[in-house]
Amino acid sequence: MKTIEKRLEDEQEFHNKIFESQERKSVGRFYSINHGIHKVYESFIFNNPKDKVYLEYGCGMAEGGRLVKLVKKGAIGYGIDISDYAINYLSENAKKENLDINYQVMNAEDMTFPDNQFDVIYGTGILHHLDLKKSYQSIANKLKKSGTAIFIEPLGHNSLINNFRNKTPDIRTEDEHPLMMHDFEEAKKYFKDIKISHFYLSTLALPILFKSNSPKFLINLFDGMDRIIFTIFPFLKKYSWQVVVKFSNPK
Repeated sequence: MKTIEKRLEDEQEFHNKIFESQERKSVGRFYSINHGIHKVYESFIFNNPKDKVYLEYGCGMAEGGRLVKLVKKGAIGYGIDISDYAINYLSENAKKENLDINYQVMNAEDMTFPDNQFDVIYGTGILHHLDLKKSYQSIANKLKKSGTAIFIEPLGHNSLINNFRNKTPDIRTEDEHPLMMHDFEEAKKYFKDIKISHFYLSTLALPILFKSNSPKFLINLFDGMDRIIFTIFPFLKKYSWQVVVKFSNPK
C-alpha cells in the first residue's frame, strides 16, 4: 500500500507530465459535450464575485481562465495545485497581466490557509484524485460558514464508462477513483447541505458517433433527453458521467 507521500509524489509527477505534453487532448471530443455542465457550474461561480474570496482547488493549467476573470471582476483570488509546473506557469502569466492572484503548490487534502477564509471554493475533476475524508475536512475548515464549495466530478457507477477508463490508463493516475453515491453520503459528516446535479447519459453516444466535436444542436437535444430520463427514472442518475456538487454550511 502506498504511503501518502508516495501518492502525492506520483500525482505531482503525472500532472507535470500531462500539463507539459497536453496528452489529454487525445480524448477532447468526449469533453466537447460538456457545455451544459460548465454553464451551470459557472453561473454559480460568477454570481456577484466582487470582494468575494475565491479558491480554485486543483487549478491545473486553469483552462478557461476562470480565476483570472473573477479577479478582473473584483474578486480576491487564490489557486492551488500539486503540480509545480502548473503553478509556476500560472504565476508568471498573472505577473505579465499585473494581476494579484496568489498561486501556491499545496496538498489539497491538508491546506495551510487560515480557517474560514473562502467564500467560494471550486474545482473540476479534482476530488476523485484525493483522500475524500481529508479533503472534505480541509474544505470545510477553510470555507466560511456562509460559503459554498462547488465541483464538477465524474461518477463511477456506469460500467461502459469504466470500461473506457480501463482502456485508457495512460491519461489517468492509478490512484483516481471516480465518485460513488456513498462518497456524497460521507460528505454529510462535514457539510449540512449537499446538492447534486447529474449530467450525461444518452449524450455519451455523441462522441462515439462523431470522431470530431459533436454538433451543438444534437448536444442540446440529448441534454434535454437526459433531463427527462433523470426526472422519470431518478434511479438512473447514478449512471451519469458527471455531476455538479455543491457543499455548503460546513459543520
